[in-house]
Amino acid sequence: MTFKSGYIAILGQPNVGKSTLINCLIGEAVAIVSPKPQTTRNRIIGILNRPDAQMIFIDTPGYHSIPRLLHQFMLNEIEKTIEESDLFCFLVDPQTDKPELDDELMDRLKNAKTMVIVNKADTLTLEKKTAFAEELRDRWGLKEVFFISAICGDGIEELITAFTARLKEGPAFFGEDIYTELPVRFLAAEAIREQAMLLLHQEVPYGMAVEIESFEEKAQITVIKAALIVERTSHKSMVIGKGGQMIKKIGTRAREKIEFMMGEHKVFLELFVKVDADWTRSPDKLRQYGYA
Repeated sequence: MTFKSGYIAILGQPNVGKSTLINCLIGEAVAIVSPKPQTTRNRIIGILNRPDAQMIFIDTPGYHSIPRLLHQFMLNEIEKTIEESDLFCFLVDPQTDKPELDDELMDRLKNAKTMVIVNKADTLTLEKKTAFAEELRDRWGLKEVFFISAICGDGIEELITAFTARLKEGPAFFGEDIYTELPVRFLAAEAIREQAMLLLHQEVPYGMAVEIESFEEKAQITVIKAALIVERTSHKSMVIGKGGQMIKKIGTRAREKIEFMMGEHKVFLELFVKVDADWTRSPDKLRQYGYA
């Protein structure tokens, strides 16, 4: 049996469902998921092993046109992924209000390695699917358009089959029991940031990072001390919440997720909040918090 392998980049605008798709493909919570745009900042690698193929998926930050330094870092991550990948999975939202950003990204990707995939297909009638597929074919000169629902799992197996057909013959790059090359320390930080973003809603903007200050694995328990970094003193009080209730809730939910990722291994998680004014505009601070 011929074995295939390769790197598949998942690209698209913010909030199109890239992280949901990679988690659905891998079957593990590799990337953090939030209803807010720009949740993913680093490239996230997830690995799908099948008897005839190994697919290494790279989730990327949402493609956008915001000039801030942190967002420029995110765009650089996208560019690196494009250079390194064997296939491009270009995810499109049929209800996007910024089709010009899709056009810009398509200009970067327009070659035989690009697969255009319409997510959130569960929100479309058959008539709307047909019309949107024709629109994309005419707009970008496509021969094929895929429709999926990452949140429902619709069309995922067909998509995996299509990926396998397009990959070249090659060896497995990772062991078959590995689903990500990311360290647990990084995944723990992402779990904390995910829960903070889900719970804080619109109160705190995206000037928030998580810094793991200590990560000590003992025989019976893993002890993690982490700082939630914000840009304003007013944001600090919001993250802590009245009587410390918000940060306690973030910690409880994050700890449960980290324990699940570690195979139910017991975790003690201590969180605190640190104000670092305008860290998103400082190259040195971006490097310190892992965005470099």
